[in-house]
Amino acid sequence: MSVSKDEVSRIAELARLRPDERAIERLTRELNGILDHIQVLESVELEEIGGDEETSAASSGFRPREIEADRLGDRGPEGMAPAWREGFFLVPRLPALDQGPALDQGVEPDSGEGPDGAER
Repeated sequence: MSVSKDEVSRIAELARLRPDERAIERLTRELNGILDHIQVLESVELEEIGGDEETSAASSGFRPREIEADRLGDRGPEGMAPAWREGFFLVPRLPALDQGPALDQGVEPDSGEGPDGAER
């Protein structure tokens, strides 16, 4: 299976992209390379993997049937959060938000209030 330059152009058009002729040629080569790799993978014969269930599950990509205990334990998410209030994680305000339009609206960066007077 392979794709033509016309098919790549059509896909680009559907995605509302406008690659030049050089980019279309490059994309056609790359997509055909990917399709070639897929054909090689499809031709690989897989044999039954022996061993215990844990080894088979790990090598097959499936998780074991038994799931380990919850890593949060009894703490819950608030036990792992640096700050937690009313069911929400609290994170530090980004310094970049204290510059630009917010200052034009009369909001002081360190006031702790938003433009409507509500606490941030």
